[in-house]
Amino acid sequence: MIGEFPVGVDTTDRLLQAGCLEVTKAPYLADPSGVTDSTEAIQRAVNDARDHRLACFFPEGTYLISDTISCEQQVKKLDKPRYVEGGKRADFWHVNHQIVMIGSTKGKKRPILKLSPDAEGFDDPSKPKICVYIWAHSWYDDGMEEKPNISFNHIFKGIDIDVCGHAGAIGIRHSGSQGSALQDSTIYANGAYAGMNNCCGQGGGTYNIEVLGGRYGIVIEPSSRFPILTACIFKGQTKSAITYSKGGSQVPTLLVGCRIEPASDCAVDFTTQRAYAGINMVDCVIAMKPGSVVAKTTKQENIYIENSYIRGAEFVCSGGAQLPASDTWTHIERYSSDSNQAVHLMNGVLSTGEIVEWKPVREAPSYDTIRERHYSRGPSFEDIDSVNVKSFGAKGDGETDDTEAFEKAIASHDKIFVPKGNYRLSGKLRLDRNTHLFGLARTYTSVGTGGSRGGWRPGRVEGDTFSIVTMDDAQAAPGLSFLSVRGRIDWKSGRGTYMLASGPPVLSGHGGGRFYGVMAMGRPFVMREIKQPTSFYAINVERVLSNPQSIIEDCSHIRVYYFKVEAGTIDRPNAGDGNTPCRISDSWDVRIYCMYGNVKKLGDRPMLDVVNSDGIVVSQLKAFRPGGFPHLTEKRGETQTDIPSEKICALFIRDAKDK
Repeated sequence: MIGEFPVGVDTTDRLLQAGCLEVTKAPYLADPSGVTDSTEAIQRAVNDARDHRLACFFPEGTYLISDTISCEQQVKKLDKPRYVEGGKRADFWHVNHQIVMIGSTKGKKRPILKLSPDAEGFDDPSKPKICVYIWAHSWYDDGMEEKPNISFNHIFKGIDIDVCGHAGAIGIRHSGSQGSALQDSTIYANGAYAGMNNCCGQGGGTYNIEVLGGRYGIVIEPSSRFPILTACIFKGQTKSAITYSKGGSQVPTLLVGCRIEPASDCAVDFTTQRAYAGINMVDCVIAMKPGSVVAKTTKQENIYIENSYIRGAEFVCSGGAQLPASDTWTHIERYSSDSNQAVHLMNGVLSTGEIVEWKPVREAPSYDTIRERHYSRGPSFEDIDSVNVKSFGAKGDGETDDTEAFEKAIASHDKIFVPKGNYRLSGKLRLDRNTHLFGLARTYTSVGTGGSRGGWRPGRVEGDTFSIVTMDDAQAAPGLSFLSVRGRIDWKSGRGTYMLASGPPVLSGHGGGRFYGVMAMGRPFVMREIKQPTSFYAINVERVLSNPQSIIEDCSHIRVYYFKVEAGTIDRPNAGDGNTPCRISDSWDVRIYCMYGNVKKLGDRPMLDVVNSDGIVVSQLKAFRPGGFPHLTEKRGETQTDIPSEKICALFIRDAKDK
């Protein structure tokens, strides 16, 4: 090593100083022309970047590979074992070094990893082989078994993958948990097995992925952690856009703002395995072959579709109601089909069966408009209008007070790149109307008070000696992305973006916007009097010692797209975390799509408590192992109605009153 950098690299390189290890530079020399096989060079660069806490950076070009790029979150042998997860013995523990792979944004095209025509082992569809594999080792054996629920903070962003012509090839497997993201990529899969195998979810997410071709767009297994697919496109699949394997899925799949255009007769195939939780589709556009079905089901799945457009399909699911017109678009205002273990609670009345609210429409929906509602590409350090905070004198050494440098940067530019480092800040850092602070990864860049360089722990805030404050304006659009904040985040702007930063933010005033991969671990998540449109994607609340763990009170226009919860799981007597994960109180127009998790020890407390609220929609809510507690309780004055734990909440609705 030369300091903190790998041997053989140019330590004066500007990209390296920013935290990026470039695969085309010495000693790796990956070939961006697509002529020479770059498998060994890329694998070495990925490993070195991980071990030295750098982002593996790909300039524009085509990189030929002939084997799996294995991106491992490694483990170390413990001097003495730990006992975790119900007393199970762990002889290994994960090394806190993340995989971060990012592509250049300044070229005409994204960099692309192209599977060589001569690559071996990728041509047998009965034994699919993965091209890019991002994974975490198990604690319990020699470390070679994958453990997705500890696959934290791994990022694959802005790199395309081409596996065309290999019948057994899968583009990428990334079963990431908290802080992990799969983002801004196209996977070319004509003649291949699948574009993706599993995807990122809880406290992270999968955003803006396009899969073109393949037997399947994505194959989902039980190990996929709360799979959420936002602003994704699946087109041209010959079997189905989404399918399941290895026993099904214990949690539902959520698609929001997605477009699905398979070449097959179904978009989602539930018939390949024996048991599934189901699927939610919100704000989606689905174009099918004439006479097809959106979801082939076994009648054991819960299906929920809202504000989506379908053309070509004859049925939403097998044996269900027939769509009004297959030769034109149908607007699905709301559709729900429940399994035999599920119920609907509609305005205080329990029921089962299909709920159908749809109508034919003449005009095709604008997918771009729908997509932009949920996602837009964030800033890049290569954007010509972005600046590096170090050019204003910031050191990022964990000792120098860099507050003045940040203030100067904010006064002069909107897009401010914060390279790898620990930036010590004090007082209140006020963001302007469109200020966006962004890093490479929240485990590499931290701003605020104290802490080790580049480090971050969920829920850990060292006092309130530092805070970031946004403008109290409904139209202001600031941003925080891919960095951790050691202090308080006072979020008062109405149209901002919060992407995989530390959290959670504290919303007040005109606070609102879009929040991706928010975690409230060990700290209550509270929203009060929030009236601006506010959307959360892949939120994660767990191990909070107050009841309820999170609260939405006197709020309106709130959307939660996948709410992963955990309660009663701290492995010690009287831990105090057996609390209701969420309460919605005195609110209007609040919707939660998919609320699942490991919930126990609640006593008679519900998993979700809805109190004196209107315009509430909750789809597909369930604890992994239901106990004696209710899944959902609605209280209106002196009246209380429960969905018991032995029944899945397929859909809860309390109709809105005008406000």
